[in-house]
This record gives sequence, C-alpha cells and structure tokens, in this order.
Amino acid sequence: MRRYPEYKESGVEWIGEIPRHWKKSRFKYESLVPVQYGLNINSDLYAEQGIRFIRTTDITESGELIDKGVYLETKAVEKIYLTQQNDFLISRSGTLGRAYLHQSDEKHTYGGYLVRFNFGCPIKSRFIFYFTKSRYFEHWVTLNTIQSTIGNVNGQKYSNLEIPIPSFFEQAQIANFLDRKTGQIDELIRIKERRIELLQEQRTALINQVVTKGLDPNVEMKPSGVEWIGEIPRHWEVKRNKRIFYERDDRSATGDEELLTVSHITGVSPRAEKKNVGMFLAETMEGYKHCSVGNLVINTMWAWMGALGISTFDGIVSPSYNVYELKSNEYVPRYYDYLYRTPNHVNEIIRWSKGIWTSRWRLYPDAFFSMSTIVPPFGEQAQISDFLDRKTKQIAELIAGEQRKIERLKEYRQSLISEAVTGKIDVRNEV
Repeated sequence: MRRYPEYKESGVEWIGEIPRHWKKSRFKYESLVPVQYGLNINSDLYAEQGIRFIRTTDITESGELIDKGVYLETKAVEKIYLTQQNDFLISRSGTLGRAYLHQSDEKHTYGGYLVRFNFGCPIKSRFIFYFTKSRYFEHWVTLNTIQSTIGNVNGQKYSNLEIPIPSFFEQAQIANFLDRKTGQIDELIRIKERRIELLQEQRTALINQVVTKGLDPNVEMKPSGVEWIGEIPRHWEVKRNKRIFYERDDRSATGDEELLTVSHITGVSPRAEKKNVGMFLAETMEGYKHCSVGNLVINTMWAWMGALGISTFDGIVSPSYNVYELKSNEYVPRYYDYLYRTPNHVNEIIRWSKGIWTSRWRLYPDAFFSMSTIVPPFGEQAQISDFLDRKTKQIAELIAGEQRKIERLKEYRQSLISEAVTGKIDVRNEV
C-alpha cells in the first residue's frame, strides 16, 4: 500500500514517523473523564443474575466478550462503575493490554480501567481501540509493566500514553478500513479454527471406532455384556482391570528422578516441558512414586476429566497419583493409552468416581479395578496401536498446519493494524 506524501518524527521512539499533518496526544487529553479503575471484586460476590461484571479473562484476544460471564447483584454496584455506549475498557493486570470497546446500550460493570472519550465519540473509540491491537501498543505495555507478583500497568501510565491522532474524518476512514479488513481476516481464522475442530472430532471418532471395533469392518460381532462398550468382535474379551493391572507404590528415596505430570491434554509428560503451570513444586520430592515406561498413571483428582495415560518416560509422580503396571506381556501399553482416553471410557471413570462435587471426584484403586476393559488379542492390540500412531500423526500434522496459518493470519492482522493506526500506510482511499 502507498505511503503518505510527507512524514515527521513523532517524538516517540517506539512509534517513529507519523504523517506530517497528524498530531501527537495522550489518553488523558482525549478522554472525557480521567482513566478510572473499576471494582475489585472477589468471587464470593458473584450472583446468578444482575449486572454483568467484565473481567480481563472475559475479553478475547480480538477484543470481544466471551458468551458466558459472571454477574453482581444490582444493588451492590455504584453508578460510577457502570459502562456507557462506546466506553473503552482496558486491563490493569493479568493479560496486560487486553482491551474491549463497549458498543451496546447494556450497562455493565468492570474490573479494569475505563476510558471514556470525548462525548462518547464512537469514531475516536474505534480508532484508539485499534491502536491497542497494534504491535506499538504491545511494545509500550512491555516497557511500562510494573513487575510484582502479578505484572500490572497503572492508571497514570495509561493516562500518559502517547498516541498519534489524525483528523476526526481520517480516524473514521482508518477505522472503517480496519473494520472491513480485520473482519475478512477474522472470518478466515474462524474457518481455520472450524477445520481444526473437525479434524479433532475426526481423530476422536477414529480412535473410538478402532479401539472398540477393530480394523476389520466385516468382523463378526457379539454383545460385550457391558452397556457402555456395546458390541465387540466375537473373538475379543472383556476383563476387569484387576486382571490386567496391579497397583504400583514404590517410592523414591531421593526425589532426584525426572518429575512427570499428567493432564487430559498431553497424558503423561515431563513437568519441565510444562510452561505457565500454576502449581508450586514441593521442597523435596523424596517419597514420590516411581513410574516406568508402560505404566498407567492416573491423576486421581482429575481422572474425571481424562487426566491419565500410559507413560513413555521413566521418572516419579506425585504421591496423590495412582500408578498401575500391566500384569503380563500380553497387553500392549499403547493400545490402552488410546482406549482409556476415549470419551466413553472417561464417562465410565466419572461413573466410578466418588465425591460430592465434580471438583472433588476421585477415582480410587478399588473402583478402577472394578471397571471393565476391552481386551483384543495381543497381535491386534499392536496392529491397532500402529495404525492409530500413523493416522493420528497425519491428523496432528494437518492440525499443526492449520494452526500455523492462523498464526500467520493473526500476525498479518496485527501488522496491518499497526501500519494503519500510525500512518505508515495511507488507507484513506482504499475500497
């Protein structure tokens, strides 16, 4: 795209040049009211209905509100903390710089900073909203974050944020251009995300079909005798887990072995590979349970979410986990990794788990040993595992390809916004 005819230095190092006829301003000079901080509310005050309370976590990366949020009782909210149309909300901490432009008549309250631009001006609000989606603003947030337990940017810094401002008419031209272009990009991203969802559904359906029915579509079937399993190939068996596994409970004397963790997404994996995991490590891991390649590890507290898997690592796991070892070589560990993480099997885990609330459900060894499991012949377990290894790898590569495309689209989106809101490109006559 073409550039403006003439430029000048903005005087802001991280912005650089701006068109000669643009001005430089600060948030506080463009706002009708001072940047003000909203309510500091804990979850004890949430209500079933009332006034919607907007948290940073309710704002998506693209600046939209999630469908479901939390509410506060109407009488508990002061009028000063209620939004007006075209108010601009921006985060104080957590996901720093996350912004939301309130474009409806509905009254909300909020937990971040509110900026109300002159006379509730929708054009100015949209232009500056786009500025907060630029890489320049992202850089500014990084420079102005106050590091503490949780990083934050205070209201005074937001008030003094320097921004390039074109004429009112030009703001409208830029905002309209970005509305159109980002809408097109966002639609492409939604198509890619739906493609990923379909591939994930395909993978789940394939695994569920093959581990319960086998690879031969013409095989003769029989009732399994277990409702959730249904029919299985005539030559397959169903056994109780107590005939397949025994519990392993030998402990580490030093705690020096590699620490493993279990999740419903990755199964068993090294704790060192986990990023941004919100849990503290114990001072010593002496007494943690040993785990070997081929062992089934179940995160007792999160089994109802499918947090289990066959380990491909030697190491140690939390004493609150349960470790199970296959009783003989007639079982292929990979087959049971696929089987135990299918939705139907996870639902069966939920049925056998004990606890008053969902978050307190636990799958204890006696319940696990009472559960029924499909047992194909050894050779078929291996064939099924090899087949699924190949197929799921192919699907994973397709998903990774779509994710890379999404990242490139997001990078292009941010680059386009960044160039437009700082005048690096002239979009005034773009159709």
